[in-house]
Amino acid sequence: MIKNLLFAITLTVTINSFAGDTTNIQVHDHTDMTWNGNYDEWGVFPDGSKTYRKIYLHYTMGCASSGCSDWDYTTKIEVLHRTGQLDTSLNEIIESYELARVITPYGNGLNNNWEFTHIFDITDFASILQDSVEIRAHYGGWSSGFSATLDFEFIEGTPPRNVTSLQNIYSGGCSYTTSSAFEQSCLPPKMFWVDANSTQAMVKMTTTGHGFDNNIYAAEFKPIDYYVKIDGNLTHTQFNWDPNCGENPIYPQGGTWILDRANWCPGTRAQTFDHEITNYITSSDSVEINVNFQSYSWSGTQTPSYIIDCQLFLYEGSNFTNDVEITDIIKPSLKDEYSRFNPICGKPLIKIRNYGSDPLTSVVIEYGVEGGVIHTYTWNGSLAFMEEEEVELPLLQNWGGTKDVFQVSLSNPNGQSDEYLDNNIMRTPFAHVPQYEEKFAVWTQTNSGGSNVSETSWKFLNDDGSLYNISQTMYINTQYRDTIEFESGCYTFIIEDTDEDGLDYWNNSDGAGYVKLRNVPGTWFSDFNADFGTNIIHNFRVGTILSSENIFDKLDVFPNPATDNIRLESASLINSEIKILNLLGEEIYSKTANSNSESISISAFPNGIYTIQVQGNNTSIIQKFVKQ
Repeated sequence: MIKNLLFAITLTVTINSFAGDTTNIQVHDHTDMTWNGNYDEWGVFPDGSKTYRKIYLHYTMGCASSGCSDWDYTTKIEVLHRTGQLDTSLNEIIESYELARVITPYGNGLNNNWEFTHIFDITDFASILQDSVEIRAHYGGWSSGFSATLDFEFIEGTPPRNVTSLQNIYSGGCSYTTSSAFEQSCLPPKMFWVDANSTQAMVKMTTTGHGFDNNIYAAEFKPIDYYVKIDGNLTHTQFNWDPNCGENPIYPQGGTWILDRANWCPGTRAQTFDHEITNYITSSDSVEINVNFQSYSWSGTQTPSYIIDCQLFLYEGSNFTNDVEITDIIKPSLKDEYSRFNPICGKPLIKIRNYGSDPLTSVVIEYGVEGGVIHTYTWNGSLAFMEEEEVELPLLQNWGGTKDVFQVSLSNPNGQSDEYLDNNIMRTPFAHVPQYEEKFAVWTQTNSGGSNVSETSWKFLNDDGSLYNISQTMYINTQYRDTIEFESGCYTFIIEDTDEDGLDYWNNSDGAGYVKLRNVPGTWFSDFNADFGTNIIHNFRVGTILSSENIFDKLDVFPNPATDNIRLESASLINSEIKILNLLGEEIYSKTANSNSESISISAFPNGIYTIQVQGNNTSIIQKFVKQ
């Protein structure tokens, strides 16, 4: 069941199965931000009577109706929380909490229909996202403009731990005149009370550096650390820097888009760093929190500045002991943020998190295309509570199925039953890679980047990551034509530039080059944008893209989840062998289908996730269902 408040919207390209009801709310709808200031709108949020295991903010930035601005400006999405308390003038105190920060791209090269969606996990803010809520979109620009569309997605369920308190530690912009003045005025130590019900705590920190017209290009281009101190003791050191601007998914842009910056790149989000401080607090006691920035001296005409939002979250204990969560599917994906390295035809990449208090040391991962072949992989490692990790899965060779939907299912954390099934399954639609001929040519024109040998090179990788072919040593200002023959399979073509400024960047004297693909004989079929920054990652297939001849057209399993019975229906079901496997892969049920519609009693099955295997005459399919 989907309940839509205010607006009916389609939110996400990632689907969480068996996750409980989902409520979608839109507050800002293409709100034009055309000048420096605040753009406030009210929304009606859930009333707080239910709990949510996940709350997402989908922040879609686009061009304003008058077009995109040429410059990189700061935007912030904030909750204006009414506290119910009065100040000395008898006005209600309103506290502002930052939910998201995105820096606008250099928009002079973007068309007016451009949009890009960033997705933020804001689950811990549930207590202030209730009933009528005022949401602020702040625009720090001095020219028009960009638009903001904010879609909130509430997924019912149980969070990993319950928030008892949310407080700002630091919030606002601050100039860095000197280190001592900055620490005293902007980052003084703060005292907080830890109530009797709170046993866990986290400091969330988002800070971006701005300004550069001085001798050390601070703060925008000055990499520094900051330090978290609890009761005077150093607990965390964080490098506040984004080293990947040359791999920006929004490219090409005008301006100096390729240059790394102080925790931001033009067009991307500012990263929020989570610092767990549970081991340093005591219930029914106070705690002092202090953040210090690495000190430096500067001279020049522009004072470095930082925008800082730092929050303290207090929690009750963990809600689960043994539980694992799938938090994201990075490859394959249709998400804007992952567009640099999608689509794929090789190894999937997912992100998992330990959702239980016990350390997570192993988990069984099943994955594949819906209606296709399911693969199984056992991850081994060590994740503490709330820690997450990217997991590259073994090669998926068959991308055929009944739908272009990639699915992942987690089970058996630490070799035991998972305490909470709602966060174990995720699906995402995907696009197939292009298919090319078995022989084609790579045409490369190098520019003058490099002393003699070109900064630019290329290589082809097999689907297992091994090297298939590589460019010869290429020299500056030279054209190369390399003809390559391929066998059937999946390949990755990578173009790299060691100076991370591509083959045609306006802010250097390297000139222009190109990389193109051409059929032999034939015409051009791929012309890569030369202003690519660090690299281009392009996946493709030679030979048959899909083989669906051994896949059912469709198999319906319902209801799902189920309690007593499930029904299987398919035009190809009759005379097929039906098997049901538990999470250990053990066969617990089998029969031969007597018709194209079969009812199976599952009342005696323990609660959990099960796999249905159907094997017929040159047909096979795998589906999952949940017994509850």
